[in-house]
Amino acid sequence: MNRPEPRSHSRLRPPFATTILLVVAACVVAGSAAAWPGVAGARTLARGIADPTLTQSISPADQATALHEIRSELGATYVRFVVSWATVQPNGPSVPNPYDPYGLPLPYDPTTSYMTSVAAAITQAHADGLKVLITFQDVPLWASNPAYWGTAGYQPYDALLPTAANLSYFSDFCQAIAAQFSGQVYAYECWNEPNIYLSLYPQSTAHDHNFGPHLYVQMLRSFSKGIHLGDPKALRVAGATAPRGSINPYAYSTSPQRFAAVIKATKGWSSLFDAYSHHPYMPGASPRMWPEARTANPKAIVSLQNLSTLLKMFPKKPFFLTEYGYQTSACQAFGGQHVDQVTQANYLRRAYAFAARYKQVKMLIWYLVKDFSPPGYEYQLGFYTGLQTADGVYKPAWYVFAGGDHLSLHTSAAAVKRAARLTLSGRVSCTSMGGGLAAKPLVVQSRRAGRPWTTIRTILSQAAGPLSAPGLYSVQVRPKASAYYRVAWLGVATSRTSYVAVK
Repeated sequence: MNRPEPRSHSRLRPPFATTILLVVAACVVAGSAAAWPGVAGARTLARGIADPTLTQSISPADQATALHEIRSELGATYVRFVVSWATVQPNGPSVPNPYDPYGLPLPYDPTTSYMTSVAAAITQAHADGLKVLITFQDVPLWASNPAYWGTAGYQPYDALLPTAANLSYFSDFCQAIAAQFSGQVYAYECWNEPNIYLSLYPQSTAHDHNFGPHLYVQMLRSFSKGIHLGDPKALRVAGATAPRGSINPYAYSTSPQRFAAVIKATKGWSSLFDAYSHHPYMPGASPRMWPEARTANPKAIVSLQNLSTLLKMFPKKPFFLTEYGYQTSACQAFGGQHVDQVTQANYLRRAYAFAARYKQVKMLIWYLVKDFSPPGYEYQLGFYTGLQTADGVYKPAWYVFAGGDHLSLHTSAAAVKRAARLTLSGRVSCTSMGGGLAAKPLVVQSRRAGRPWTTIRTILSQAAGPLSAPGLYSVQVRPKASAYYRVAWLGVATSRTSYVAVK
């Protein structure tokens, strides 16, 4: 996820951000269904969603309901969990360990409340037919390098002290998680946005301008070994890079291209991961926000439009786009950048269509399911890429994501006298919601030959009545000239066009 620069030694996160559950949908653009579960079509991408409350902040019953709805209503085929190493194993050599007189880290404990909740989500997701992807992040205090602690002291994004022991502990941690969830987790991702300071600090030092990428390669080796030992069938995913960074030596970030180049320059790199991932957001404050737009700085930014700059670096590796979205309210993490809800729905549709053009891309993840808006910190800590508002109200993007939307149109006559009554009627529906949809805002539009569409009425679809189903609408107009008519649910669905002649 894109975050502002420059850096102060503090990180803005939702209180439970280390347990963010990212619901992922992935589809195969190339390859067989056996190799890539969830294939929807030769050139389509399955759809994913996210909500940071789904592992830690709701009851088990609500968790089960939410995951089931994600699969059955939104049609997701993959889920992505972010699991914090620092939270799972907080105690290490600096803390007395009754189980090990030599002061080694406490053994992995799957019975903590944190891991119990994560395990419940994985089990439920697997039962619902969702494919699970887990991303690791956060260095424990005992494994971090004090040389890079700021005035505020240790932070979980501070660099790992890459001793042989710490790298071995990280490998053991990865192995323990992979072994516990063997057969339930489809893929594991090594770190989240490791090319920016808010995930791995520092990115460069006076002695090594590629300090962050070089450290990441060491961690990737340990990760790869641990996952393979714990579950040889699980995919290992590298990258998960943020969309922007610096092309020059810079303490705060590394461009996705430079980060990937360091990985590729590593001897034996191809054996370290099975797939590569990236977060192709349009960076905050960009004047070009639409999915197909060219980036302002293609050497430092990788969005959907120039994704090929990464694809060609690893031409034989599948690509996972493990975060994407558009804000519908201003927030600090995206530099205030946001669009209205109708535009968000349009951009969602266009993003999936554009990403499907790349044969290597196997998944695109939408972040989030529901907006996160902490009272009093709406701008500083809020995230508004959700398909629902924080209150649970569906945005137009929710219906676009789910698909199966339809808006019919019937005219009472093909020709009428001037200023006579013409009735336009039909129904708005969504297959995933079981049929008709009440109280949806619809606009009635008309267009004379050679002229643009204009809105002449705004109405709401009807609720169910004693003799009618929900989603129906009926409106009367008085044509003054022959014209075309249509009805639109802006951002979601548009009816067919009907021509009515005026005699």
